[in-house]
Amino acid sequence: MIIPKHGLLVGARLRKDLTGLSRLIIARTDGIALYDDVPLRERDGGAALTAAMLGLAATATAAFGLGAARVSTTVGEDGVVVLAPVDAGHVLAILLDAGADVASAAEAVMREAERLRVLSGMARTA
Repeated sequence: MIIPKHGLLVGARLRKDLTGLSRLIIARTDGIALYDDVPLRERDGGAALTAAMLGLAATATAAFGLGAARVSTTVGEDGVVVLAPVDAGHVLAILLDAGADVASAAEAVMREAERLRVLSGMARTA
């Protein structure tokens, strides 16, 4: 089972490995936040958007015959969103400052998603 404390541990490891990490979200795939490291007043919609982005990534990879989505990145003018499915019910996402090393971030997020998957005891997404 994933609990909010796991977000603190994941955040600590990712901040050690990545520069420019500004936000970490662990959400259920139904859009409910389990962990979000920004102040409460800034949390509106983050988990729901993360879940929606995961759904789009899964749909796109399936439609193009690429298999299951492992990681998704969206690069904007001012930063990057990197997310990975944890299991059938959870997603891990980070926001990075502009100019971040997207490849390193994607690898780190996949690694942490796998650690969380083991803790959850749930199966991977199909």
